[in-house]
Amino acid sequence: MIISISKTILLFCSCLALLPQSARGYKEDKRDDNLPARVPYIFPAPGTDPIADELRARRPNGTLLDLDGVLLQDDGLAAGWNALASFIRDNNTVPATMRELFILRTGVLNNAAYVWLQHESVGREAGLTLDQLREIRFTPSFVSGSQLKHSTSLTPELSAALVLTDFMTEAVKVPQPVFDNLHKFLNDKQMVDAVATVGTYNLVSRFVVALDVDSKMDVPVPIPM
Repeated sequence: MIISISKTILLFCSCLALLPQSARGYKEDKRDDNLPARVPYIFPAPGTDPIADELRARRPNGTLLDLDGVLLQDDGLAAGWNALASFIRDNNTVPATMRELFILRTGVLNNAAYVWLQHESVGREAGLTLDQLREIRFTPSFVSGSQLKHSTSLTPELSAALVLTDFMTEAVKVPQPVFDNLHKFLNDKQMVDAVATVGTYNLVSRFVVALDVDSKMDVPVPIPM
């Protein structure tokens, strides 16, 4: 009897897999922790919404994030957001390690655990070490590597990037010496991209916190392990 039931279940599942999504009901693959935000998520099935498909094309395995589900409340916003994010993430002239430092540090300063959770692994893939991730997570605001009592794992250019991020995020106005210190390592175009990256992820981090995306508003920024 048990064998017969098992065969029936297996046959049913096999037949179900052959049905089109519209026939069996579409369900997005696991996204984040699948926890709610302050507004409902919208996850159109693949092929039914061109803007959602553009967002999906940028995501691993074509899986929309909870952030995408909130953005899709407004198609125009989602389209513009995707265009900006595509440039910042995929066409940035800033070195990848520095780009991810900008993103992660902005998440730390704005208490945006969601941003850190999305980007810690990206930072590791870009080349940030565990010690560097911990410095990004724990270094007090406005403190450069040369001011730390212990030795720093951050390169001089990454230390300069960290301080620029702190001033842009917490003070808004960036002192000329802070700007010049990073400019020593980057050309003019890269400086514009650097500032655009910090500015963009101040938008992202404050957006996900205010809308409590994936219920992460009150979650502490993780400690790298």
